[in-house]
Amino acid sequence: MKKKSILFSLILFGLFFLFIPQPTKAATFSSGIEDNAQILGPTTSSLQGQAQALADQTKAGVYVLTTNSTTSASSMARSYLAEQVGEGKNGVVLVINMNLRKVYIWATGNMKHYLSASRIEDTLDVVQPALSANDSSGAVTGFFDKVSQYYRAGIPTSRRYTVDEQTGAVTFQRSFRPLYIIIAALFALLSAALFIWMIYRRYQMKDAHAIWRYDYNHNGELQLSEREDRLVNTFITTRHIPRPSSDGGGSSGGSGGGRSF
Repeated sequence: MKKKSILFSLILFGLFFLFIPQPTKAATFSSGIEDNAQILGPTTSSLQGQAQALADQTKAGVYVLTTNSTTSASSMARSYLAEQVGEGKNGVVLVINMNLRKVYIWATGNMKHYLSASRIEDTLDVVQPALSANDSSGAVTGFFDKVSQYYRAGIPTSRRYTVDEQTGAVTFQRSFRPLYIIIAALFALLSAALFIWMIYRRYQMKDAHAIWRYDYNHNGELQLSEREDRLVNTFITTRHIPRPSSDGGGSSGGSGGGRSF
């Protein structure tokens, strides 16, 4: 009896730990400052902290890349962000090309909703003057501030949406606007009325209740002929259509913009 009691207690103890909710580990989001052009100097460490704080806030990868490459800043931004976060995943990158004197911002995933074309232009209004004044650190800090500001402001849309607090995933809710419903109903009525009018005019049925009788015996005519088709041969043609090449392996479906400085 004592053994059964101990066994029963062990079973209850095990079930208690089995069904107790386990604490969920907070998701971490990547960030990075890659100063290949060596223009950020000792501020790189502090900028890295700002990038990580922004990544945790936006639930997206946040990156800054400086380079002296001959590759265009836009192509480099697309390919670089795709390599860091994955094709079309949540992320944003600021690319500063000192060789071509170009700056480019590229956002994918959920971040493309927050950073619309107009908002990217407003961000460049802050980044470009700082780069022209050789204030690279100020340009990066201004970039972080604008992205944080627009994320807090929300997505610039009249559509309703929800944001997952853990992953940052955006879900847009479908809705029917009264104006669109009225326009669709009017279009349907006009289309139906036009169809009826065309049929009525074509057959000139002045009396809507008149019945038009067609004399099939007098007007009908049927001619039959015999024809034999023979299959002589068949041919199968194959063709290889190559996939279109991308400009530097960049991702699609994002929001971006750039300028010279």
